[in-house]
Amino acid sequence: MKHTERVDLISKIGRHLQSAMTTTDINTYFSTFKIQTPNLSMAENKWLYVKEILGNIDEAVIINIAKDLELYNSFETVPSSTDLFRQFDKASMQVCQDDFEKAVQDVETDPANAIGMASTALESICKAMLDAFKEPYPKDESLQPLLKTVFKMLDLSPEGHADPDLKRVLGGLSNAGTGLAVLRTKYSTFHGKGANQLRLEKRHARLAVNSLTTVGMFLLETYFEMYKEDENIANDNFELPPPPELFPEGWEDFYPDD
Repeated sequence: MKHTERVDLISKIGRHLQSAMTTTDINTYFSTFKIQTPNLSMAENKWLYVKEILGNIDEAVIINIAKDLELYNSFETVPSSTDLFRQFDKASMQVCQDDFEKAVQDVETDPANAIGMASTALESICKAMLDAFKEPYPKDESLQPLLKTVFKMLDLSPEGHADPDLKRVLGGLSNAGTGLAVLRTKYSTFHGKGANQLRLEKRHARLAVNSLTTVGMFLLETYFEMYKEDENIANDNFELPPPPELFPEGWEDFYPDD
């Protein structure tokens, strides 16, 4: 979290508690987060009082307080993440939604775990699509084989397109996806670390989640578009329509006709 963001969040917490609690209530509330407060029963200015108390408190604790007060939206930390979250909600992909939400929430407080969850969320997206098309998972259920299978199923494999620019972009998307698996193996909390292991920062976690968002959105939009254009589309690898539980009643409203 940037310094200006921290100051703004503390100020929001102060304004909220100023209007909602007495000084004694504030002290009691902060004690639940193991925050020591002055022995004061009535502060002259509760907003300033809260700001002074939280000034040197750990960032993770401040975020937890803001979440408890419903003042903090973790999805604001990753641009466009709300769009992908809505896609999951529309498609009733609860497992993907849970994995993605965990990845986004951990960007600020636990970057290493956010990186691991970004890879896991993309795996969940791939498996949800394969389930919908009644396609078996590859023998190796790690991210790279899953992505390769889904790209082929959606006719997104770079080698399947003649246009060199399109091949380059599709290849970049595939590489961005599989790169998440490498980050998870080398830098996340999902594997043990050596004494000299590099520790990645929040900006790296945000990059990982943004990569997940870009690849995941494109796969899901392609998936919906194929279903919209031809409900009878079929080939040797899969057939449509997918199971009804992936497309709840009214899903067509998400992609209205032009």
